[in-house]
Amino acid sequence: MTRRYVALNEDGRPIGQYHHNATVPEVLVSRCRDLREEQGLSYGAIARMLGLKRSYVQKVCNYEIRAQQAHGWRRLAEADRPAT
Repeated sequence: MTRRYVALNEDGRPIGQYHHNATVPEVLVSRCRDLREEQGLSYGAIARMLGLKRSYVQKVCNYEIRAQQAHGWRRLAEADRPAT
């Protein structure tokens, strides 16, 4: 059994893909930033490639959103875990 943990901000609230308003998984956020920083692709090209809005990709790549650092961790309750 794999234990999953949720990153928490300084106020103890979930951040990243476990935030209640998050719609994009962390893997896509990282992919956006990698494509922009390592390959220099445009926001539009990344958006088309990943099926996201260009404005969202721009905000992610400029660290305007999804940029909080984890200040703590909480084990994800069994009921909160996504079905596998």
